[in-house]
Amino acid sequence: MSDKRRIVVNTLANGVAQFAQMLTALVFMPFLIKGLGGTNYGLYLLATSTSSFAVLLDLGVGAAVTKMTAGTTATSDRDAEGRVVSSAFAFYLVIGVVAAAILATLAMNTGTFFTTTTPDQARLLRNLFLVAAVWQLWIWPATTASAVLRGKQRFTQTSMTALLAVGLNIGVTIAVLVTHQGPLMLMIGSISASFVASAIEVVLARGALRGVHLSRRLVDMTSFKSIFHFAWAVFAIQVSTIIVYQATDRLVIGVALGALAVTLYEAAGKFQGLISQLTTFSVSAVMPLASQMGAEGRQESLRQLFLRGTKYCLMLLTPVVVVLMIVARPLLLAWLGPMFAAQAIAAQLLISHQLLTAGTAVGASMVLGLGQLKRRVPYAIGVAALNLTISITLVRSLGILGVVLGTMIPWVIDYPFHMRLILRVLDVPLARWVRETVLPTYPLLALPGLLSWGLLATPLKASLWGIAVIGIVSVGAYWAAVYAFAFQPHERTDVRAALTAGWAKIRGVSAT
Repeated sequence: MSDKRRIVVNTLANGVAQFAQMLTALVFMPFLIKGLGGTNYGLYLLATSTSSFAVLLDLGVGAAVTKMTAGTTATSDRDAEGRVVSSAFAFYLVIGVVAAAILATLAMNTGTFFTTTTPDQARLLRNLFLVAAVWQLWIWPATTASAVLRGKQRFTQTSMTALLAVGLNIGVTIAVLVTHQGPLMLMIGSISASFVASAIEVVLARGALRGVHLSRRLVDMTSFKSIFHFAWAVFAIQVSTIIVYQATDRLVIGVALGALAVTLYEAAGKFQGLISQLTTFSVSAVMPLASQMGAEGRQESLRQLFLRGTKYCLMLLTPVVVVLMIVARPLLLAWLGPMFAAQAIAAQLLISHQLLTAGTAVGASMVLGLGQLKRRVPYAIGVAALNLTISITLVRSLGILGVVLGTMIPWVIDYPFHMRLILRVLDVPLARWVRETVLPTYPLLALPGLLSWGLLATPLKASLWGIAVIGIVSVGAYWAAVYAFAFQPHERTDVRAALTAGWAKIRGVSAT
């Protein structure tokens, strides 16, 4: 398969699962708030967000295994691959125990760290953390399989397992709502669905490693040094990212304002989550391909991947951001009700920076794949420190809006520094980047902006279906315009061919 088709096929495969997951979260949120109650749903979000900090124990090893697996696959070095995978699995076994112990300790001390108004709320939060603690014992070792499949670029397989998890989670959520169960059963059911999907990934990864010898005897310090030589920079970025994004926002709000405020923030947080999911989908297949190209010394191919990938990413994301910012208030009113419509300004501010930062997504993944991430670390630490400073300073006076400003402002400040680093690493002149990515994308954003603003003057804004029509028409008009005016003839041909091949492969995998 050519590079063009591979990137489209893999991206589409990831996108199918991520879109389903994203849509499920948006559809069920109002039902969960009503069924569980605003405070209990806030406690569930607080527990899941706090538990997500356990990902920091990864120390960047997952990304390192993905990159190194892609490299050893390109060079057919099965011995090195066996040592890397065996060492990573041993590392994750230990981390699973450590993560479980940390969450169990937190469960026994929830009253010390979080504000709960009744003994029942304190008991619920404790039990949620205990369930999350048990889950760590499985999911960390299973993480090795996921990293291997990404390194092998088996994205259609990971997509199918993710879709299975989404389907099972839908069934769990419906069952919890119909039987009037609480947040604890929701968490247990969600974890059970994830267990099934991750177990299948373990089987698939073992098949992908056919011919590669795995053994505890292959666990050695040389492999660990190779892994952590790359992983430390990824870890620093992971720390910074998880601080800046929603998990920390929810934690700061939960500690300062209580569980109900976490639920209110979630209205704005879902907007950011939507764009973040689209961004992840756009670049999910870039890193291993960039690693393979780098190992093969294909510098011009890397530059082409960056320029065209960034252009396509901006074309996908920026019109969605523009339309969401314009329809934020009527959307929240129709979706969640008047109490949540008050979070429209917070939602608009929370996603506004992604009009810029969407343009760094492809380049950032390529910098990671090329092993140059350490040059990004000081900037990422600065973004995280500024985020925490602003959020903690403003949360008492401005409430949720203060935390939102703490997220938005650092990203806007960081954008020019991040873009300069990407251009230097990939050796792309600024003028070429502007000509091939900025000019074909940003000017045409006036079209969805004017369309969505104009359509809000019609009765369409009164219902979710009407707002969906506004979004589809506005974003679709933008995509049609860029396809007609911003694509070169050979790009239109490439896109049609790659999409056809990608869809055919996804249908073939689904059929089997």
